Amino acid sequence: MKLHIISDTDRRIPRKKIVRLIELIEDEEDPPDSNLNIIFIHDPKIAKLNRRYRKLSGPTDVLSFNIDDGPGDDAVLGEIYISTDTAAKNAGKLGFTFSAEILRLCCHGFLHILGYDHENDDDGKLMRTKEEYYLEKIV
Repeated sequence: MKLHIISDTDRRIPRKKIVRLIELIEDEEDPPDSNLNIIFIHDPKIAKLNRRYRKLSGPTDVLSFNIDDGPGDDAVLGEIYISTDTAAKNAGKLGFTFSAEILRLCCHGFLHILGYDHENDDDGKLMRTKEEYYLEKIV
């Protein structure tokens, strides 16, 4: 998998840790060989995406989009959009560092692209367990 980290923000993004995290998840979950884009943006941009694709107003922390299930050099498995503004606010509220919150959101977004969700209690528990497992391994 080819990981592309794109930042449209002035905040420092923990790129090396993100690469390690995605590689770890990739090794265990075995997604198709393709591209994954993680894009860091500000609240106004993610609010537009949230309104357009989820019909919800206001910013959110992370949005994931599955794009192409097929393998290949040009295939894009998915895109993860993360608001660094909301991530910073949430990190402060939860007592996490900004870097830890960014890693949590990358993990959460990638798991969504791989088919995990939290639509019901059992699925939510499985997804949280997976998140904790992967995040503990890279700390």
